[in-house]
Amino acid sequence: MAASDELDLLHRRVVNVVGHELRTPVTTVRGLAESLVDADDEETRRALTDALVRSAVRLERLVDDLLLASGVFTASPVGDAVDVDLVDAVRRAGWPAPVEGTATARARLEAVDRALAPIVENALRHGEPVEVRLASHGDRAAVDVESAGPEMAEGDVALLCEPFFRGEAAVMTAPGLGLGLAIARTIARAEGGDVHAHARAGGGLVVRLELPCAT
Repeated sequence: MAASDELDLLHRRVVNVVGHELRTPVTTVRGLAESLVDADDEETRRALTDALVRSAVRLERLVDDLLLASGVFTASPVGDAVDVDLVDAVRRAGWPAPVEGTATARARLEAVDRALAPIVENALRHGEPVEVRLASHGDRAAVDVESAGPEMAEGDVALLCEPFFRGEAAVMTAPGLGLGLAIARTIARAEGGDVHAHARAGGGLVVRLELPCAT
């Protein structure tokens, strides 16, 4: 396949996936708004208003995710950097398996949580949780999230942090845009860190989140 054909195929795939993911919340918001106009009692109006707000928040987060994955930093978390206990951050992200070691990052708390969330979600959704290892390496605090699973092709592993890329296991098990690790990387880089992925010996994946280390 010629390079131009591959680019056109990727473009059409991205447009189709993004369009599908956006259409559901947009359609929901429209339906709720129309129902709210016709509602004739306060209880119904209150329930519809609550549902409308939830759908609008979901739509806003989806748009923010698309912007972040595209490298638009205006959608990134704001605030001042603080010392963040990464053990606590891993637990907030919902990691159920052992956590080895300790580390403290110097970053915005919301940024740490938003970077860790898709990394942990990816590990839980597409593999079996093994462990999280925390360590400090010079001026970097590192979080290694390890999950077991099928062996991945080297080319696929190299693309995992690219926007809209989804490995075979992800495509077969759950819908999605393929933005999680790309968003984590964008947020980490905005904090002065990074995200890397490499294949785990015996199958599965290790994703490393690096952030500036607290002094």
